[in-house]
Amino acid sequence: MARITARLLTARWVFPVCSPPIADGAVAIQAGRIAGVGPCAKLTVAFPTADRWDLAEAALLPGLVNCHTHLELCDLPSPAANGNFATWLVTLIERRRQLPLAAQAAAAEAGARRLLESGTTSVGEVSTSGQSLAPLLRLGLRGVVYREILGLSPEEAEARGDAARADLEAMQRAVRGGLLRVGLSPHSPYSLSEELFGACGALLRGTGVPCCIHVAESPEEVEFLSTGQGAIPHLLYPAVGCSVPPPRRPAASPVEYLEALGALAWQPLLIHAVHVTDTDIDHMARRGVSVAHCPRSNARLSGGVAPVPELLSEGIPVGLGTDSLASAPTLDLWDEMRAALEVHAGRLAPVEVLEMATLGGARALGLADQVGSLEVGKRADLIAVSAGAVMASDPAGSLIAATRAADVLLTLVEGELRHRRLEGVPCA
Repeated sequence: MARITARLLTARWVFPVCSPPIADGAVAIQAGRIAGVGPCAKLTVAFPTADRWDLAEAALLPGLVNCHTHLELCDLPSPAANGNFATWLVTLIERRRQLPLAAQAAAAEAGARRLLESGTTSVGEVSTSGQSLAPLLRLGLRGVVYREILGLSPEEAEARGDAARADLEAMQRAVRGGLLRVGLSPHSPYSLSEELFGACGALLRGTGVPCCIHVAESPEEVEFLSTGQGAIPHLLYPAVGCSVPPPRRPAASPVEYLEALGALAWQPLLIHAVHVTDTDIDHMARRGVSVAHCPRSNARLSGGVAPVPELLSEGIPVGLGTDSLASAPTLDLWDEMRAALEVHAGRLAPVEVLEMATLGGARALGLADQVGSLEVGKRADLIAVSAGAVMASDPAGSLIAATRAADVLLTLVEGELRHRRLEGVPCA
């Protein structure tokens, strides 16, 4: 009896993302990697002894990359936005203070399961308490877990920097040999003192530790960075016990502020980047940053639309993120894709949005050499979704329009099943 050396998944459609869709295609998997992508007839000949999974009217595509989440917040009721970012944030902070660590861990696990069920295989998770790391490890997702750091007191900057270093070292020990990397998230230009930004820079420089920063998310942030006034110093700071705002250099924009601090030189993943100027985009392109685009969260909180077409035209990698359930209704990246097409109506093509949800997100997280497209040699992170509504005249557009979390049939990471809705497929 011939030894099975590979697994062959056949489907009505294959979306490699890095190349046009393939009708009646197949993907071969061997030792956790993609061993072949192409027409079914060709791969059947190339892998004659493969264990064959015939997925019929399904589409195969890379696992989705959700490049910005806060899974520890999944059980918090979503505060009303009321058109005011600072008010929303104060309410969120107050509710988070009341959430026990065990509840945050349970929320993160439930959120991670929702990601797998909706086809996400890689995630950029911002962890405030550290409680999301263990569930993500246990459930076998790939990605980056960024330890969030905040602090407005210049006098406490050194101690907070030392604590962040210790946390990172402990998290790196926990993920060693796994699918997750550990990063640092200096939260935002308005939530750290300049001294704490300096401590983060000392921690990051020359280490290869990935970094992400929330930036240019709201009009209130722009107002504060340029004038020192507005809801952030007068509403948010008192709510977190800061009666006197720390000294801060004025800047024309939040991105200009990060550039002046030297933080763009860390090549961070910039989260939101809604209120940016042409000069900001020039800085971003020159520094080699990437962007997490969260259109549903932005529509609710940010008072604007991120200039994604302009970012892409400058070669800035852009991925999609759902943000938290405190600012978006689901963790379903298919919902986020439809929102992106809506807010950028006529300016982004469906194929571009599908790439943002896969290869673009992988680039943003520094994972594009491993995942994000179906290419020989990459890790076998892929999903199968129902494809009955996919039209040959517009494969990507019809796929995005029709697909919901409930349409995800299989989710594989490293070629191993993490989620299965399709009957008749083996568990391993």
